[in-house]
Amino acid sequence: MWSAIVVLSLVGCAVAGPPVTRSRKDIEAFRAYLERSRTDDGLRLESRMLLNPKASAWENSGKFQGDILLTDKQAEVLIQQYAGVGARNAFMWPNTKWPRNTVVYEINNEFTQAQVQAIRASMAEIEEHTCIRFRRKTRFDRNYVLVTGRPDGCYATAGYHETMGMHTMNIGKANPGEGCFINAIIIHEWLHIIGFLHLHSTHDRDDYVHILWENMVEGGDYNYEKFDTDMVNNMEVPYEYASTMHYDRYGFTANGRPTMLPIYNDDGLMGQVDYVTAWDWLRVNRHYNCPWAWETPVYADEISQGRANHAALEKMPQGDVVEDLPQEKVLVADTPQDLEAEKVSVVEEAPKDQ
Repeated sequence: MWSAIVVLSLVGCAVAGPPVTRSRKDIEAFRAYLERSRTDDGLRLESRMLLNPKASAWENSGKFQGDILLTDKQAEVLIQQYAGVGARNAFMWPNTKWPRNTVVYEINNEFTQAQVQAIRASMAEIEEHTCIRFRRKTRFDRNYVLVTGRPDGCYATAGYHETMGMHTMNIGKANPGEGCFINAIIIHEWLHIIGFLHLHSTHDRDDYVHILWENMVEGGDYNYEKFDTDMVNNMEVPYEYASTMHYDRYGFTANGRPTMLPIYNDDGLMGQVDYVTAWDWLRVNRHYNCPWAWETPVYADEISQGRANHAALEKMPQGDVVEDLPQEKVLVADTPQDLEAEKVSVVEEAPKDQ
């Protein structure tokens, strides 16, 4: 059963609740955790999966909240908010939407042809369901996403940053359908690039999940901070356990027991990595103001009363789903005129499978 509504748009966010003054020791411990999350600890994803086999590959990737690669500015603002000294209206990630709804990318040449096709298939699926477009990097592009295959996991930069230049998306090499190369996980990382965090961090998550702090590894609680109502745009889309952006039950467990449980019946879907939901697509379309996105109904009466959202889905006419939204052709003005956002195919030159 899916309950209520939430999405984290990276227009900006702050730790939920009134400012809390923490001890210097607590603040320095949090700072150390964030710094560790931004460096390579030498562990391969396979090793982390052995330590916590019940969590997903992206939860086990060693970054902030598992798979978010923080910038210097993002880390510093998180520290300020944790310490209770950050301004309540200080945006963490302003203007993080990709210009003209177009993600510029380059795929590293370390992947096999099958792996490249899997990456490009995820891009094609995003293009099919949203007005986001992808375009290969040219020599004119300073800001772009470099897709790499380091063995330490699946993770990505959150949002677009004009001064960053190269943005990172890492998909640890594996056979398609395994590890980081599960299609919904690749799309999960693209959604970070596009500008989204995880649903479990939203301000009203405690209405829908129980956090079991006692079962977490030391420092694991940092990954469950909430974000404030006046900083998070929920896009008027329901909170859903089945979202591809939702944690499962066992993230950062110390003892193999759950660290988060659904309050309502989730039909076993919380944290699933089998598919991307219609509401995941709707969040993206609304965040990027795609055509007709805000006209797609989500039955706010069901949401406000906290009823089962799967009932709302059953009532939704087939013609109202986001897959039917018209697609918008996007041009990139700052590059030569012939460089249009491409319609991604799943065929690209790459090294032969080994």
